[in-house]
Amino acid sequence: MNSEKVWLPDPTEGFLQGKIVEFADDGPVVQPTDRSLRPITTSYDRLYPAEEDDTKDVDDNCGLMYLNEATLLNNIKLRYKKGKIYTYVANILIAVNPYTSIPDLYSSKTIRQYMGKSLGTLPPHIFAIADKAFRDMKVLKTSQSIIVSGESGAGKTESTKYILNYLCSNFGQSAGSLERKILNANPILESFGNAKTTRNNNSSRFGKFIEIHFDSRCQVAGGYISHYLLERARVVSQNAQERNYHIFYQLCAGASDAMRKKLKLGAPDAFRYLSGGCTQYFLTKQSERSVAADRLSAEHKKKGCLSDAIIDDVIGFQTVDKDLGNIGMSDAERMEVYTTIAAVLHIGNISFEEDPDDNRGGCRVKESSESSLLTTASLLGLDTDELRRALTARVMQATKGGYKGTVIMVPLKVHEANSARDALAKSLYSRLFDYIVMRINHSIPFQTSNYYIGVLDIAGFEYFAVNSYEQFCINYCNEKLQQFFNQRILKDEQELYKKEGLGVKNVKFVDNQDCI
Repeated sequence: MNSEKVWLPDPTEGFLQGKIVEFADDGPVVQPTDRSLRPITTSYDRLYPAEEDDTKDVDDNCGLMYLNEATLLNNIKLRYKKGKIYTYVANILIAVNPYTSIPDLYSSKTIRQYMGKSLGTLPPHIFAIADKAFRDMKVLKTSQSIIVSGESGAGKTESTKYILNYLCSNFGQSAGSLERKILNANPILESFGNAKTTRNNNSSRFGKFIEIHFDSRCQVAGGYISHYLLERARVVSQNAQERNYHIFYQLCAGASDAMRKKLKLGAPDAFRYLSGGCTQYFLTKQSERSVAADRLSAEHKKKGCLSDAIIDDVIGFQTVDKDLGNIGMSDAERMEVYTTIAAVLHIGNISFEEDPDDNRGGCRVKESSESSLLTTASLLGLDTDELRRALTARVMQATKGGYKGTVIMVPLKVHEANSARDALAKSLYSRLFDYIVMRINHSIPFQTSNYYIGVLDIAGFEYFAVNSYEQFCINYCNEKLQQFFNQRILKDEQELYKKEGLGVKNVKFVDNQDCI
């Protein structure tokens, strides 16, 4: 290894390249390629052999002469700098989010190029994975699944959309009504299930498994969406730089004046469930001019709008309203959806105080919150006093002593009433999300299905100062997927190499079983 190029770990850069210049008693001495850095004394087990030509990239990491953590990452880095965001590891595709659009990467011409081509025939691409899944389904006559995994902001949701677009464009009925509904489901799901986090402006806060069903001729016959782990805690609280679900801001920014008046909407900072986080809108310069000043929060007026290439709250509301109509929801049904969203916001503005007239330590609705209580009751079609009782007392039923089945109203303390209010808001929004997904599924039915291709888009791994139960479950799912990857790609392959007597050096990896 003397004078050979090697990689050694570095806490800042990940890995540094250099050459062994001396064999000291403490271990080999490596002079980094960057001559401004001093020689580093290390140990042999911390060194990785480097490729002869470290400026040459390969489509498949398995094509590297020395495949190790350092050369794999360097190959991906080289390709990324050349605008090549995709790299294979056998039949696994690694995608690096470019955070910008790359011309013609997902054009109709590119879609046609990858149709029917074997993996590796053309440069790595998400379309190649989708086409392989389709060809395997057709040849093996077995349903296929594609797992899209990664941390928050890695581009999972966009990758899922490109997979669906490829399958519907190539194997649909000339992009008919059914295929359009499948593709149009994504903007709806993003509005109701995605939010801005500290790491990602459009983070999916739920997981979904999208099935594209095919008939006997291998043409798209319909679809079905299963969802899980919606982050309900986000409805009532967010971290300082984060937002609630997009639909709340889209409604506040994009609703017509008549709808806004009917739903009694204000600026985001007028609502408790939005004011705790970021209250700025995502807007373009053009759409910003269409938003009246009384719809803007104090933070928005001070800092200006948020900017993102694909998110605009005004346009987003127009898009989701149109797409809800396309899946068969009437004007009245769409208005009911917006009414429920507004009701969730008004529920959050109901506050409580101790009731001095209640000797049992109960609470009452603050006088300043009476208008919010009235508005909430009106929007939900409830009696105001019934809603008041539901929020300030709980019902208990006696099972022992006295008359069994006797109903007792137990007054709630202020903190208990706050929890009951938040639980109602979370339950309302969760049920609304279930309803939206149900309506999408009803719009893309399939009469017969021979096989399907399923796309698993799992919510991204996030680490917050305070993790919600849903985020804990999401992180657990990501750890299980990582374990699956370790088992199938690393453990099983290396055991096969041993059985066949191949002198392949074992790849060391961190087993996350203890974490799970």
